[in-house]
Amino acid sequence: MNRLILDEPAVTGSPLTRLHDVLQAKIGTQRYEVWFSRSAKFDLRNDWLEINVPNDFICEWIGTHFSRPIQEATHEVFGSSMPVKFNVVPQLFEGRTDLVGAGPPVSTGPSALHKPKAIAPVPGLVNGLAGRLPVQAQIKSKSNGNGATTQTKSITPPPTADRRPQTNDPSGPIIGEPATAAVAKARLRHDLTKYVVGVSNQLAHNTMNYVCEFPGGQYNPLFIYGTCGLGKTHLLQGLCRKFAEAHPTRRWMYLTGEEFTNEYVTSLRQNRVDQFRRKMRDLDLLVIDDVHFLAGKRSTQEEFLHTFNAIEATGRQVVMASDAHPKHIQEFSESLINRFISGMVVRIDPPNFSMRCDILQRIALERRINVSNEVIDWIAKRVTQNVRELEGALTRVQALSRLDSKSPGIDTVALALGDIDRQMVAPLKPENILISVCHYFGLDNKELMSGRRQRTISLARSVAMFLVRKNSRLSFPEIAAKLGKRNHSTVISACRRIERALSRNEKLAWESSIGDRCDEAQELIQRLEESARAMA
Repeated sequence: MNRLILDEPAVTGSPLTRLHDVLQAKIGTQRYEVWFSRSAKFDLRNDWLEINVPNDFICEWIGTHFSRPIQEATHEVFGSSMPVKFNVVPQLFEGRTDLVGAGPPVSTGPSALHKPKAIAPVPGLVNGLAGRLPVQAQIKSKSNGNGATTQTKSITPPPTADRRPQTNDPSGPIIGEPATAAVAKARLRHDLTKYVVGVSNQLAHNTMNYVCEFPGGQYNPLFIYGTCGLGKTHLLQGLCRKFAEAHPTRRWMYLTGEEFTNEYVTSLRQNRVDQFRRKMRDLDLLVIDDVHFLAGKRSTQEEFLHTFNAIEATGRQVVMASDAHPKHIQEFSESLINRFISGMVVRIDPPNFSMRCDILQRIALERRINVSNEVIDWIAKRVTQNVRELEGALTRVQALSRLDSKSPGIDTVALALGDIDRQMVAPLKPENILISVCHYFGLDNKELMSGRRQRTISLARSVAMFLVRKNSRLSFPEIAAKLGKRNHSTVISACRRIERALSRNEKLAWESSIGDRCDEAQELIQRLEESARAMA
């Protein structure tokens, strides 16, 4: 094929080459040969696609009849529809006699339009225009500095009912490619440099930095999991931002499990599955947040499995995040679970006290909130579950400081956040305590009530007895009866064990189905109490 449309050497896999191939597939080889291969030259600018043509007739015809295919092709190749500008530059095509409408020299003045006497009709071209939307165009004349006049015509992308989300659409996937990386990067709200690192997330942070430096290497795939509000999205978006800076020529995409599902379902309805697959599988980095959204969706899981295999098999990187370990996601296919755990699986735990103080100080610094260390400590001791709750508490303090025009003290903050204190002293039902303990230690109720002395079960049972004793008026014999009809001396021993651990703030270790875990005694008890209160 004559590649006259390229001003640069055709590089296999380059964006313009892919654009030509996609456009040819959309409009057919014959129409492509007549109107583009012989009569147009493409050039990719910073913010638009420039099409140079020899005369006004070709400019009008392409703009009128092929505007939609061009926009669809740019969306498929670059991730978003781009403005298209036409330049009428006859000098680029001098000496060619095989142009559409080629004839006498063309006058490019604003009042002279070249209209060929006869043009051989292209089969199927006019008949395929049913439902075509009008194209808005504006023609401007300018001098190119060499005595020649060039006409520039801008084509506004036509609105279409089935148009897919663009790169700058805040509700759609974030796609980063050489042509759109700046726009996509601007949509990323988080940065790894602003991520507070501590014991609970050190490994996850380190693996993210490694993946950015060596994508497709040792940690592929990378699966991050943890409960809501612990910074998984911050890590994923920070990874994409750093990846875009470190590898500006590579293609990447950040989207949620819901967005992946919606795009796949839409491609099925519009018979564009092949386009969807090319878009997803031609990435250097695919980042999926909330991948657990795919649970129970068999067709979407199968498509994601093939996408995953296509990317991972060629040494490119896949990163995912979920609220739960792959083995604990309900209604997930065994094939996907096996793929996920074949790489690096990293857990993020709730932040400890010192880390919560660091997070609050970072938020206060960014928002320019004037709060004392005493207020920071007060909040950090009472909010332990996730970062979003910390942000919410500090937002209320910020509102309070604006009303009083001064830094609020402990008494004022305690009054404004009194509901947090009330929750901490609210009575807990023994049933909620047992459910919370079982969930945290990964046990079922039968194991907790059994006589087994395995380390995890024994620790969970002791913690449950202590919490029931602390938060209820039940006697030792009543607690013993509620937890497996044991002797009340067992309850006394368990309570003393936990009290001793709390006084020393010992580290309590246990085994789970997904590996060894360890928590400080005070943090563990406080989290379990908050979890039980949340069930009320």
